[in-house]
Amino acid sequence: MKRLFAIILTLVGLIASSAPQVQAAENKPAVIRIGSAYTAGYGKPYSGGILGLVHAKGLLEEEFRNDGIKIEWFFFKGAGPATNESLANTAIDFAYIGDLPAIVGRAGGLKTKFIAGGSKWTNVYIAVPPDSQIKTIQDLRGKRVGLFKGTNAHLTFARILAANGLKESDLKVYNLGIADLDAALKTKNIDASVAWTNNLILRTQGNARIIYSTKTSPRDWRNTGGFYVTEKFANAYPDITRRIVKRYVEAAKWGSDEANRNAYLDFTAKAGVPRAISVEEIEGRTLKDINDPLFDAEYVNHYVGGVAFAKEKGLIRNTFDVNTWIDHSYLDAALKELKLEGYWK
Repeated sequence: MKRLFAIILTLVGLIASSAPQVQAAENKPAVIRIGSAYTAGYGKPYSGGILGLVHAKGLLEEEFRNDGIKIEWFFFKGAGPATNESLANTAIDFAYIGDLPAIVGRAGGLKTKFIAGGSKWTNVYIAVPPDSQIKTIQDLRGKRVGLFKGTNAHLTFARILAANGLKESDLKVYNLGIADLDAALKTKNIDASVAWTNNLILRTQGNARIIYSTKTSPRDWRNTGGFYVTEKFANAYPDITRRIVKRYVEAAKWGSDEANRNAYLDFTAKAGVPRAISVEEIEGRTLKDINDPLFDAEYVNHYVGGVAFAKEKGLIRNTFDVNTWIDHSYLDAALKELKLEGYWK
């Protein structure tokens, strides 16, 4: 009996000592679901920005292949608002999304962590039909203007209007997705379109004339993107989140290397922006400036100011502290592990 009891105690000890290892091995998701609002708006199976590079290079599939974790990608034709809806429905775990929709989501109660920057300082263009008499922002008063409401262009347009003594109620604003904006401007069912490089494409096709570009505006008026994780996922799988951010930073490093400029332009073409248009959009900028994932002061202040401005203009009801939204830990760990702590300034 004593011998049997000793054996039982030994077995219990072995089980107890191995329990943490078993638990750790099992503490991983079967699938990681990632959504992007950067799709060029046409349902293309490619995303722009740093996350688009992660997807195009298959970095996460490579990272988690031996773990047996499946990666599911969602590219939302409905851009930021659709991405927020998916977050609200717990249909995705990570999101790559523009400034205003991310602010709106957080102000509305979405439990997310802001874990890395991306798509910094992209431009918004206001276009009109080639034969239009509209030449200035003031000329938009009373006119039919197409705008994808709830996207980062919405925040930019609000700033442009305010600087010119106008507000949305002074115009006839129609909420249209990108493809619908393009079609409406071509057929002259709207008098102006507020959008991104798709307006440059229309101009190149002879279907539009640009009357305003944020290239002439304060840089803070331009658009930015960011990378987010739900608090639920990050709390349940902190190491998985760390590994994802590491791969994100690897993609940002590749996209910041001037030796890869031609390959980067090829990538943007797959994401829906013709090479010549991408060249025009990023003219005068380094790739490091565009694909910088850091939470530098200018970038953070853009979100702090965006929250205040969105509240002032009635785009959100509640404000929040941006600095408590940002979680530096994953990005800092990735930069240290990859020895990139001084790469982006």
